[in-house]
Amino acid sequence: MSNIHSVKRHNHKVHTCEASRKDNLLKHLISLYQDKKILVISKANTTTTEIKDKNLTLSNDAGLSAFKKAQFDVLISYDLPADTDTYMNRLTYTSTIALILVNEKEEALLYPIDMTLGKNLPREVVPGFEILRSKKVKNPPHRPTKAQLAQEEAAKQIVRDKQQKLRERAEKRGETVSEEDLKKIEADATKYLKDSKADSKEKISLGKKEWDKPKGEKKHWENKSNDYRGKSHGPAKRTKRVIKIPSDKKPSAKS
Repeated sequence: MSNIHSVKRHNHKVHTCEASRKDNLLKHLISLYQDKKILVISKANTTTTEIKDKNLTLSNDAGLSAFKKAQFDVLISYDLPADTDTYMNRLTYTSTIALILVNEKEEALLYPIDMTLGKNLPREVVPGFEILRSKKVKNPPHRPTKAQLAQEEAAKQIVRDKQQKLRERAEKRGETVSEEDLKKIEADATKYLKDSKADSKEKISLGKKEWDKPKGEKKHWENKSNDYRGKSHGPAKRTKRVIKIPSDKKPSAKS
């Protein structure tokens, strides 16, 4: 267990990225530590990266017994095991640097590891591998279709490509790209998204103000542009009820 605590906090990091870009992030990290002995470990050798390097070793949890404790300079966990004890066993094979690669769905597995270590591991985003998180809206006005999700992913890819080109141009000039410039490109991604035909019809029917409201607040019948539903005829007029009280007086006899 001494090896676990010998990894200093600033050298024990979590790198978040999108699942589709995890292999590229792995290659990038290996190139950063190419002069050190690296162990890349996954649950069942699930990495699809093909890298030939004499200082690089690929393994799974079952094959760790073939190595000596603290044998490697850098430990890269390509994914996280289901139980915390298995990850703690991984840490005994390095005493210098330990890195974890996770996507959005795997972030929940970090909580028990933080609790066991008694500290929150630093989360560090590698430039160029940011997760484009969509803003959560309460009660969204509609559920996106598969076509819209595919279109959203294509828009994200356009943003990544533009951000990468911006970095490359800045590197040639010996400059660095500001976060504001990167966020501006990300904000412009909305212009690549279009509404489906069904959404367009509903938007026209509701009007912009009603369309922008959360779904639970939309009321078709309050929209003035809808045929008869927008025309308030008012409640039907009812005549006042008159209650006649019988009189005790006897009618006078006719003379």
